[in-house]
Amino acid sequence: MQPPPRAPPALLPGLLLLWAAGHGRAQEVQAENVTVLEGGTAEITCHLHRYDGSIVVIQNPARQTLFFNGTRALKDERFELAEFSRRRLRLRLARARLDDEGGYFCQLYADDTHHQIATLTVLVPPEPPLVQAGALAVEGEELELTCLVPRARPPATLRWYRDRRELPGRSSHRQEGKVFWQRSVLRLRPERRDHGAVLTCEASHPALGRGQRRLTPFQLDVQYPPSARIHPSQSVLRQGDTLVLTCAVSGNPR
Repeated sequence: MQPPPRAPPALLPGLLLLWAAGHGRAQEVQAENVTVLEGGTAEITCHLHRYDGSIVVIQNPARQTLFFNGTRALKDERFELAEFSRRRLRLRLARARLDDEGGYFCQLYADDTHHQIATLTVLVPPEPPLVQAGALAVEGEELELTCLVPRARPPATLRWYRDRRELPGRSSHRQEGKVFWQRSVLRLRPERRDHGAVLTCEASHPALGRGQRRLTPFQLDVQYPPSARIHPSQSVLRQGDTLVLTCAVSGNPR
């Protein structure tokens, strides 16, 4: 029985190279998504696996190159290369703006080009709400209160409270560029016993810390007509006693 034919010696190096390529450990790059507050500092991290010194390029959402193998390529001093090692690349962005939002490309140029996208999300926290009354508060007449947050991203959630009890308001919002304008309207018919009561508009938002809210109180100044009561100094009188009558008038304004 004849032994099987052997591969020609000239083919052996090529076969070994193919085997090595199929069983080698390729380089990889991984990116992490980041969320930052407007005006804050963000760090975008690209993790390098089995990095051998190949070219690494970082690009902004407009596909402009920020850093080429550790060398600055775009003159925006807000971007800083905080770390460039064999394990990771950290890009630091100061004073983040809404225009910075989008996908940042981590590209590794080896035998094959690898890239990952780190999505930067910029949040705009709301300022304390502005509460306004549409008219004077008059007993028995409908009063409209408006709670306004002119700028936030994403939209804030607005709620009305009185003594920790939520009141039903009607909320709406509209987008203005990359931010949102929003308001909540509360309608009520105040009575004289509501004079001096405090209503609170509360704004909650994912950019605020856990459990934190933006609060604005509004004290009701209810106008109502005067009423008079006469009180005698004593309930039982005898002949010759002195009677003092007191007239008490309550109303707002006085």
